[in-house]
Amino acid sequence: IYNCIRVMITCYVWMTGFGNFMFFQKTNDYSFHRILQMLWRLNFLVFFLCLTHGNRYILYYICPLHTYYFLMVLAVMYIGKEKNHTRWWMRTKLGVLAIIIYIVWDCESYFVIFNLLHQFFLSDEPVEGARMGTMWEWYFRSSLDHWSTLLGMVFAINY
Repeated sequence: IYNCIRVMITCYVWMTGFGNFMFFQKTNDYSFHRILQMLWRLNFLVFFLCLTHGNRYILYYICPLHTYYFLMVLAVMYIGKEKNHTRWWMRTKLGVLAIIIYIVWDCESYFVIFNLLHQFFLSDEPVEGARMGTMWEWYFRSSLDHWSTLLGMVFAINY
């Protein structure tokens, strides 16, 4: 059953890349209101669950996972947004994103670079739901699906 759940999660992360890429490509809407609307939609139930049950956010890792990859798509689409309708510019941006993803998650010194990027938000202290620390837990969870969003974006640009 674990493998079925992993497939469903990675499909949803793929759809995050595909759907948000298509949205930004068609509407060019990078407004603060739109970003807050997406962040609220992705996280509001988990936020209230954390408040009412006293659980840590990392326990509901699927919501931060989609938030993280939504912000990745947003950043890629926002940089140089005035040229987003040129085919080679978008392919260049996706190529650069692929290199960044490879360096952060797949290089030999993987955890060093990942740690540098996330050290202000995560720690190595054991907490409930992350016995090895939130840094390791987030690395583990995000590394399972780190190519899915990019592949969704690649499919969207060729759709």
